[in-house]
Amino acid sequence: MTQQQTPPTLGMGLSPANPEYQKDPFTLLDDVREQGRAVYDELFGRYIVGRFEDVQQILNDRDLNVDPRKADESSFMANFRRRFTDDTREPSMLFLDPPDHDRLRGLVTRAFTPRSIEQMRGRIGEIANELIDKVEGQSSFDLMKAFCQPYPTIVIAEMLGVDPNDQADFKRWTDDGVAAGFDPFAGEEKQQRAKVAREQLETYLRKAIAERRAEPKDDLITALLHAEDEGNFFNDEEVVSMVALLLGAGNVTTTDLLGNGLKNLLQQPDQVQILRDNPSLITNAIEEMLRYEGPVTFTGRIAVDDRELAGCPMHRGQSVTLAIGAANYDPRLHKDPHKFDVTREDIDHLAFGGGRRYCLGAPLARLEAQIGLETLLARFPNLRMPEQELVWKTVPGFRGLEKLIVEV
Repeated sequence: MTQQQTPPTLGMGLSPANPEYQKDPFTLLDDVREQGRAVYDELFGRYIVGRFEDVQQILNDRDLNVDPRKADESSFMANFRRRFTDDTREPSMLFLDPPDHDRLRGLVTRAFTPRSIEQMRGRIGEIANELIDKVEGQSSFDLMKAFCQPYPTIVIAEMLGVDPNDQADFKRWTDDGVAAGFDPFAGEEKQQRAKVAREQLETYLRKAIAERRAEPKDDLITALLHAEDEGNFFNDEEVVSMVALLLGAGNVTTTDLLGNGLKNLLQQPDQVQILRDNPSLITNAIEEMLRYEGPVTFTGRIAVDDRELAGCPMHRGQSVTLAIGAANYDPRLHKDPHKFDVTREDIDHLAFGGGRRYCLGAPLARLEAQIGLETLLARFPNLRMPEQELVWKTVPGFRGLEKLIVEV
């Protein structure tokens, strides 16, 4: 085949460092997707795949790696390797390949079950209302700070059995850790904040684990300690890593799902009215929010050997960046993909990934988003979004707002 080359500036163009990308990444991703099935990015040494069918197929390919230690030295994924420099510990489950990934995933699914999530339904509604109570009477407020940011943190913290007085620390540790942990080009200051946050979180969790071993409780930390799968158990350090992953991957992405989704909804009052007139569409609306501007725009895989992916020959260790934000806008799948429509039928998206790495927290994220949206619409009959300059976070691969001012 004839290899299609992107301009050398493409890599910088598809990053939060580019104001044009921050404002509208999906139009830029359209251009990349339509250049070819696999487009080479010379700047960052990676292939970008953006067509829905190709991205889905690669996500479902059980033979591909994610461990950055297995990436070619010149590839994009190799940049993540410094996260483990001078660190003898294994990375989190998110960056492990089988059999280690499968063992840990098998264990966590024994503790983080659909039943344990569903049991939180009533309490999640209470948390949503408690947060709204705090802004009751205000004519306007920052929805991110008041609701979208603390809401998922409180939910997962209560599932873990964390003291309510410590929840603000959990949010800070999560934000600082994700800001550098998922940014292969993070500066020294950001990396240092992440290091401090990680150390403080791990110290806290080791103490909590020791307390649960001495006196078990009805919470997720205890469930992780007691989880058993085919004779396997977590050790304490694996529990620390798993809790940190649940906090980082769960809190930030659910925050951004809500923030992005509410922004898109409130920008179109007719869509808000549709949901007010027909609340049964809220579940569908969450799926459209995930498709239209989900919290994750990119994920990655590493070729385990010389093979063809998306119609393109790739060598062992080659980085492949999967543009989820491009795939979800593929006109081959969705008619008028740049239209936000809560009544859209047969919504299909890859916001939660796929295959063996399909997001473990997807059921909780969906439940939190549904309850959060229902509660906000019920409590604020005149909820609206005034004109404002939107400020986006600058973590590569993620899409989320710094703030979102609303009026009630």
